[in-house]
Amino acid sequence: MLLSAPRSLLGLLSVTLSLANYALAAATPGPTFAGCVLATSLTTNAGSSGGQAGGYYSSLALCNSHCAQTGYQFAYYITGTIGTATNCYCHHVGYDVSSVNYAVPNGGILGSDTACLPLLQAAKYDVSTTFVFQNCVGTLTGVTVNLLTGQLLGGSLVADPHACFVQCANSAQAYFIPFVPTGAGLLPTYGCVCNPSGQGQALLCGATTFYRYAHMPGASGQARRRQLEARYNQNNKMKRKSFCPGRMKACVIPEAEDSWECIDAETDLESCGGCVHSEYGAQPSPNGTFPASGIDCTTLPGVRLGGATCTNGECQIFSCKRKWTLKNGRCVRQPEREAPGLVINP
Repeated sequence: MLLSAPRSLLGLLSVTLSLANYALAAATPGPTFAGCVLATSLTTNAGSSGGQAGGYYSSLALCNSHCAQTGYQFAYYITGTIGTATNCYCHHVGYDVSSVNYAVPNGGILGSDTACLPLLQAAKYDVSTTFVFQNCVGTLTGVTVNLLTGQLLGGSLVADPHACFVQCANSAQAYFIPFVPTGAGLLPTYGCVCNPSGQGQALLCGATTFYRYAHMPGASGQARRRQLEARYNQNNKMKRKSFCPGRMKACVIPEAEDSWECIDAETDLESCGGCVHSEYGAQPSPNGTFPASGIDCTTLPGVRLGGATCTNGECQIFSCKRKWTLKNGRCVRQPEREAPGLVINP
């Protein structure tokens, strides 16, 4: 005798399988919109180790697919090109276009955030992420943007939008902002906030707004983090993003989370040779501490106030405190002299 399951049970099983398939599909990384950027910025890295001119493709989907299959993280697609002129570019993590190139989308119409201007702008996509673009907003609750000092209070600075997706991999929402500081010597970068407590009104996307992303139901947090971190670490080995100009180093500011200052480690007396409190973005050692590569010349034993300089990343001592002697480039404490004994004549 064949036993048949009740129709209600079969229906339940069908719904359960459908939900399971949806959850698996939602967890699969794919392309998501990451802004409109100036088309003229794309030739900088084309043909270098950090990017390529992908050629001509008849659609955005084909451009995204080409960049993903060739191992790149970002795709840029320009509409309105004449004939078969190059309209698709690909960049690795660390070679992303500067945040100063972000622009307001086509026509400046609210709700048309993904419609970039033909020829003048390129639609930028992260080709492999589980986050999905929603819209742009002007403010976030508990987050303060300080362009003068280059700080994002309530968030953190990251190298590019994909780094933000990695940082927020276990969060339901991720927001990045093209960060263009006005303070002297500060380079453009990106700000990142995960799961803020609230957001302001929707605004046109651009260089001063937050791009909002959400995770769709069903994506596994641990799976997302492993997958995104693996890809990000692989691509990021090609180039480490510098947050400071020239030879200057981004050094962590003590007791100020996610804050840094630009230091010239070749001449800075209190951070000679490197960062005293570790470099911003450095990986912790196995025991959880962050390595320091610099020396505070003013704290060396026996050095008189104003008695040292930092030259070529090394402390140069030229004056010591009382009872200290300069010997072989460092201050050495003088030995204590014994008091002369009292001699009594017979």
